[in-house]
Amino acid sequence: MHNGRKVSDFYEEVGATPIRRNGPRLCGDDERILLNVGGVRHETHVATLRNIPCTRLCKLAELHVISADSKRDEYFFDRHPSVFNSVIDFYRTGELHVPLEVCGAVVKRELDYWHVNQYCIKSCCWRHYRSYIENKAILDSFNRSLEKERVHINIDQYIGWKRFQMKIWMILEHPRTSRIAMIYGVVSLLFVIISILGFCLETLPMLQKPMRNVTRDVNATGGCSGSAQAQAMTQNEALNILDIICTVYFTIELAVRFSFAPEKVRFVRSMMNIIDLLALVPLYMQLLIFNTEDLNSCYVNGRLVIEIMFLLRIVRMFRIMHLVKHYQALKILVYALKASVQELLMLAIFLLIGMLVFASMIYYAERKDAVRPSDTFNTIPMGFWWALITMTTVGYGDVFPTQPIGYVVGAACAVSGVLMVALTIPVISNNFTLFYTHVRSRGTKEEERDRYRDSMSTCVNNPYKEETMISHSEEDGYGTISLLEEKRKPSNGSVIETYMNGHATLRNFPGRKSPKYKHFQKLTEATSLNDVIIRNSEFDLHRSNSDKARSDDGVGYAGETLL
Repeated sequence: MHNGRKVSDFYEEVGATPIRRNGPRLCGDDERILLNVGGVRHETHVATLRNIPCTRLCKLAELHVISADSKRDEYFFDRHPSVFNSVIDFYRTGELHVPLEVCGAVVKRELDYWHVNQYCIKSCCWRHYRSYIENKAILDSFNRSLEKERVHINIDQYIGWKRFQMKIWMILEHPRTSRIAMIYGVVSLLFVIISILGFCLETLPMLQKPMRNVTRDVNATGGCSGSAQAQAMTQNEALNILDIICTVYFTIELAVRFSFAPEKVRFVRSMMNIIDLLALVPLYMQLLIFNTEDLNSCYVNGRLVIEIMFLLRIVRMFRIMHLVKHYQALKILVYALKASVQELLMLAIFLLIGMLVFASMIYYAERKDAVRPSDTFNTIPMGFWWALITMTTVGYGDVFPTQPIGYVVGAACAVSGVLMVALTIPVISNNFTLFYTHVRSRGTKEEERDRYRDSMSTCVNNPYKEETMISHSEEDGYGTISLLEEKRKPSNGSVIETYMNGHATLRNFPGRKSPKYKHFQKLTEATSLNDVIIRNSEFDLHRSNSDKARSDDGVGYAGETLL
């Protein structure tokens, strides 16, 4: 007795966790239980495992109490030892902190195994764990999109015309499927680049050549009202011929692709095919309108038709989207924008709010007096333009504040714009980096996986393989142990069960006086036995000093493992 306290109470307080000290007392709480997780031993009280009900360890504690030989039991789990440290601390303290150096997928798998809810993770560790969940969801969606675009066509299952159709379609639509398809894709891409280059060069004054005056011809006929607005057309002859060649090529290509398309409706609904069709219209309109002798018809009804034709010529610029088939980074950029729709919408809302606020402020800050507005900011919509250019840090300088209060408003607008953009743009950049590194590593990982599968198939085909676990010279006095691996179904039990199903031989060298111990080398998971030692005097193998071991699948092992 010491100050009215018993010695047993002192030991009980020393071994009590914060939860166990203040919680209710049940039968068997003082019993201790030995857990071996991945070779790391943990000894705790039954009361500790009862703290988190409806979990695997809580159920194990109840079985331990009612077991007849519970005091001799050691429970072995072939699980991740580092994560289990966090799990057992959760039972002791009621706070779940996960190791940051462990992948979130491993943490989730272990928590699911121990029947611990992942939402019990404390907020300090949740951000790291949540980033894994978000990245996994994004990459899963990205992988599903890649799988949809991946070609899964077995041409051998087709015969006759269908087989020929699928071969040509693979060449026309999928440039990475064969060498011929790659050559065709490069040629088609060159025509796209030449067409866009010609469209840009024809605007240079040095490459323009006057053609016949459409206004004069139309006025001479007098057939159409409004024809006087038709403008004179100018175009270089060489660029015109180049445009005709590209148009003929794209026309033939579009017709051939439509003829060999296995799904005509899907082909017609494709946005890229619609763009290709609209890009062909301007040249045929030009040939129809300006190369006909009958100009008194209302096909040339002044400026409207010509403006429509020039607008359709701009559509050919969108042919550059064909680069997506050849350059994977553009495809990744599209996916990054799709994955960042919420962030882009948030950025648009921020900019809209900033435009409304700062446009109104600059309008009233730059007024000459209470009645007359400023010469530059004469309307609030004019302030919209200034606020948008300032918040995006472009700053054209066509309109700018001139009053001291206007300077203050302009500075606040610029600073708020920097903050708005800086908070949203990195999210899009991170998504692009995530997708790009994932795609780059995916190809390498698939190659290594195929190489590993080939090596594993070779190992399976050669079921009897002798692998040396310990190798020493005879002068050192140590023996050599060889494990003869047998072809058997891998078990999810403990490493002892795996070793017991094998066949081991031991050679002893004379001249050794005292027992010596040496660790085994690590082999594959199906054959490793990390916690086995060699007792040379008795030629037996046993696992630590425990009398009984249990695997996570419920198989028990008692006694020593003798050779």
